[in-house]
Amino acid sequence: MLEVNFISVALCCAIFGTIVFLIKTFFPVDFGPEVTTDFNVMSETDASFNFLTIESISAFLMCSGWVGWYALNYMHLSTKLSVLIAAISGAIGMLFFVWLIAQFKKLEHIPTANPQELVNRIGKAYMNFSPKGSAKIQIEYHGELATLDAINESDVEIKAFENIKVVKVENNQIYIVKG
Repeated sequence: MLEVNFISVALCCAIFGTIVFLIKTFFPVDFGPEVTTDFNVMSETDASFNFLTIESISAFLMCSGWVGWYALNYMHLSTKLSVLIAAISGAIGMLFFVWLIAQFKKLEHIPTANPQELVNRIGKAYMNFSPKGSAKIQIEYHGELATLDAINESDVEIKAFENIKVVKVENNQIYIVKG
């Protein structure tokens, strides 16, 4: 009787887990900010990723269900051994899924910008700079046009939209001269 119940439970977990996994993985549905189904865990790279998600739990159910059903039905193992193998395979399946997602997250890594790269670059004054005054500049920074705070290093006024040149960066502060 216990064996028949485990076969039914394993098969239901396998089918349910597979359906949820496929729907959630290949047809993502956004339920909005009011529904939270995931728990965040910090990785060693400080990039947040989700550990206990609907996908990872359904991967557990899918793996444990199919392996447990197969172990009992076709390998003719005892119920206790089948449950143990099912739980271990479900954990391995879930951990593999989480590892795979973590590897994908590493591909999304955006390098941090180093302001020192701006030295000797040419840009435009976004606003008027009084001598030794501060305002904003526009300059290409990591492939994008960025508007950044800067200080006029010279005793010459720089008008808006005139070319500027970055002469130094100290303590993340950008110093410019008329270019």
